[in-house]
Amino acid sequence: MTDEHKLPNESIDELVETPWTDDVIRWPDDPPKKVPCDDDDDEEEEETGFMDPFKDPDPFQKFSFNFQNPLVKDDTVDITIRGYKSEADEIWQSTGLTLWRASEFLCEFQLANPQMFQGKRVLELGAGLGLNGILMWKMGICSTVCITDGDTQALVHIRENIKMNHNGHDDKRISSLCSCHQLIWGKETSEKFLKHVAEGKSYNVLIASDIIYAECIIQPLWETVHTLLSRSDGLFVMAFARRRVPISIEFVLESATQHGFQYEMVQEDKEEGIWVYKFRFK
Repeated sequence: MTDEHKLPNESIDELVETPWTDDVIRWPDDPPKKVPCDDDDDEEEEETGFMDPFKDPDPFQKFSFNFQNPLVKDDTVDITIRGYKSEADEIWQSTGLTLWRASEFLCEFQLANPQMFQGKRVLELGAGLGLNGILMWKMGICSTVCITDGDTQALVHIRENIKMNHNGHDDKRISSLCSCHQLIWGKETSEKFLKHVAEGKSYNVLIASDIIYAECIIQPLWETVHTLLSRSDGLFVMAFARRRVPISIEFVLESATQHGFQYEMVQEDKEEGIWVYKFRFK
């Protein structure tokens, strides 16, 4: 893997986001042509006069959820997420712009184990559209929730989804704070994040779903978890779905052990090929 295809970790101002999309990892030798998003695409068609007859005129999709609140009887946690359809061209450049099945599976685990997150500082890694982090925030049980992704296009959607789900007076029971920041995995970038965004405070719980798609991200992932997770009581909860990617869960688990973590499978769906694992420091 050449230098230009590695995860960026150059020294930059902590407040400046690095333009970056995950296709440079998934297609290191021949990344797909940049796909314009939203209004940019319409403007390009107007300038060139060319209309793609095969293009979906409405590539967007809203995903709506009505979760039963495990802490309040006869109460639901209602969430609407906006992103792209899974078959949209934009997904070739940024996989996080749609919802994947492991994200919903992790939601089930979160709802079934609220005590694991009660009063905790929670951070979501590789959030995509932010469903799992937004659920943590809307449940109102965490002291703070930080939703992160490295992909700059995903960050735009996460921030829009946070605003969409802030329902004013309907959210009076929500006492936790919710924020969104760029976090590109790796030791150096995570140390900067810990200092400038987290104000030197580690997180009690990290969550993630469907973040594994290439071998080259595994070491930066564990460097990030190692840097941001509290050593005293920290838990990293990750949902993994079997997909056509060149990396197995066995490789991920072996790498976790090598980086000083122990793990436990806490939820599975063998038929769907989805698992939730819990990691902690040895």
